[in-house]
Amino acid sequence: MAKSFEVKKPPQKAVLHIAGLGQAAYYLNGSRIPDSYRPTQVTNPTMTVLYRSFDITELIKEGRNRIGVTLGNNRCHDRRVSRWSSTTKMIADLRLTYQDGTTEQLVSDTSWKTADSPTLFSMTRCGERYDARREIPDWCSADFDDSDWDNAHICKGPGGLLRATVCPPVRVKKEIPGKEIAPGLFDFGENVSGWVRLTVSGPRGTEVTVKYAELLTEDKKHVEQRNILANIYGPMAHKDVCILKGGKQEFEQLFSFHGFRYVEVEGGYSDVRVTAMVAYTDIQPTAEFSCDNETVNRIHELCMRSILTNCQDVLLDCPHREQNEWTGDGMLSAESANIGFDCYGMFYEWMMKFKDDQLPDGTLPCIIPSKDAIWEYNFANGPDWDSAIFHIPYYTFRYSGDRRIVDDMWENMNRSLHYFSTLSENCLLRAGVGDWAPSGETCDKEVTDTAYYRIDALMMAEMAEATGRDAAPYRELAEKIKADFRKKYVKDGILTETHQTTYAAAIFARMLDGEEIALAAKMLADRIRADGYHFICGVHGLRMVFDALSENGYAGVLFDTVVNPEYPGYGNVVKCGLTTLPEWFNYGASQNHHFRSMVDAWFYKYLA
Repeated sequence: MAKSFEVKKPPQKAVLHIAGLGQAAYYLNGSRIPDSYRPTQVTNPTMTVLYRSFDITELIKEGRNRIGVTLGNNRCHDRRVSRWSSTTKMIADLRLTYQDGTTEQLVSDTSWKTADSPTLFSMTRCGERYDARREIPDWCSADFDDSDWDNAHICKGPGGLLRATVCPPVRVKKEIPGKEIAPGLFDFGENVSGWVRLTVSGPRGTEVTVKYAELLTEDKKHVEQRNILANIYGPMAHKDVCILKGGKQEFEQLFSFHGFRYVEVEGGYSDVRVTAMVAYTDIQPTAEFSCDNETVNRIHELCMRSILTNCQDVLLDCPHREQNEWTGDGMLSAESANIGFDCYGMFYEWMMKFKDDQLPDGTLPCIIPSKDAIWEYNFANGPDWDSAIFHIPYYTFRYSGDRRIVDDMWENMNRSLHYFSTLSENCLLRAGVGDWAPSGETCDKEVTDTAYYRIDALMMAEMAEATGRDAAPYRELAEKIKADFRKKYVKDGILTETHQTTYAAAIFARMLDGEEIALAAKMLADRIRADGYHFICGVHGLRMVFDALSENGYAGVLFDTVVNPEYPGYGNVVKCGLTTLPEWFNYGASQNHHFRSMVDAWFYKYLA
């Protein structure tokens, strides 16, 4: 859709406020408006619709101008990735301020004109199907004649509050030329998120397919998509299709993104060149780390790339397989992300989505924004994953000094604490998924759930003191949790469970006293040595083990474990040549998961 308009005198300021659902691309006078790559954040639109504001003063010209919008279906029509379904729609407000103080406003109304775009299909976790034969040349140029276009219709909004976002935009951060390693198969050298720019030649009507993946088949001649969820729409799972108009042309999809290291181009083309457009939410770095150990430097690089490629308005679990906003995944990386980057706007906006999705009794879904009204509130949403509602505000406040995220989430955090209290007749909880992705036996989830319950209470006490609130009720709760934990898991000053995670959780959550801490730390260090200097624990134990041992004199054991090149562990990830962190140290499922990045916080806090 588009709108032509006249500007009779040079504007002093021109600002466009706009939201396009499900996804959009914005143009002015024939050019893409800067920073309008996937500009619409995913929300529960029945609660909130976020709009972006663009300063287009330098793009507006005196005389005739034309603003254009292309809308896509992403997050709009498939109930498996969104519980909201409706037609694509847009709302816009362009405000012009002139040097003489006068103002002018142009809003979305029925004077806008519409036409079908060349994008025939777009869907989350899939890609796009584009027919270049349907392109309308110069459709957004200032002098375009749209007299044969249809007028836009006023349509029903989704119902949510319209609010300006504070999250940084998605930006293309770098371009990587593809290296052809087999006919039609290209390698970009690292696991990235984004899409490709395709430059291709071929006869009119030829279909050219771009398939994205982070793996290759055993013969190294094709992409392997076996670890990609294809249950949304299998024929288009992480694929882009361009139907050529004939001759040489360039194609970039508009609305989707992919996680990939490799792409395979199929079709009857005669010449092809691909460039990876690496794109993610532009959180700015606030720290640097390097040392004289190249394994450590490589692990740091993997952590940074894993966090950045998963920054897609929130922290996703992975940019390819699921593209889900798992709460616990963000919690596990919250400290590392806040040390390395200015994450305030991104995390603040995510917490506002927690507010939208939290039920009155305090229940949270395991994925936020929720895509389904049922299962996400009944699976993987115990105290382990739910603790994101405490940890993300806590670390964001701690490393930014901006208390607004705590103040705005205070009631919701209290609601979650109350919800936890309803899960058991005492303070021992067992309701989540437990210590996910271990490299050996799994710790009893009651240990991790109860540890997080106490950690959350202690965080609330600390945040209460820092913001002038009463910390006493939270400290009292923390002591009750500790007492119930000790009654079951501590006998004669010794932990009765000997899993790596149990030791780490008991120390990190301050369940132990005095000499008990030193003894537990020694036993944890001994257990890691006995396990061949490997972390057998899952991601929750991993989150706690670095602080637990470093605070008690065993940083050397941690270092030897981190750099150990033998399977399983971080050093083996480097040895195997991965460029991002895997979900599992056995390399199953995703090979780009950020939630093992807690090691990077350890680099800064203890090694540095």
